[in-house]
Amino acid sequence: MFKWKFLELYANGDQLIAVRYLLSGTDEKNIVETEGNHIFSDGIVNIPFEQIKETNLIDWLNSDITKDGVNAIKLNLQNQLKVLESEQKVSFPWLADTFTPGS
Repeated sequence: MFKWKFLELYANGDQLIAVRYLLSGTDEKNIVETEGNHIFSDGIVNIPFEQIKETNLIDWLNSDITKDGVNAIKLNLQNQLKVLESEQKVSFPWLADTFTPGS
């Protein structure tokens, strides 16, 4: 499952031109995130700035980023989640000998 969060919008007058986003991907036990900036291709944003809704941003981003049926940002998060499924979480090596109260 993916969830978009919009951090900043950039416009030129009444025309949205770019967005800074945080995209989270989750499975049953792991969460991965990526933050980025996207400059929209000409013609993608097709309504005045004051009429834009969050759902428009999601649709436009997915449309503009997806090439040949593949959304590269989501694919990267899916690949990270697959790796996390098969890996075992370990402690930081520099903390291995650290005293922890109650242990």
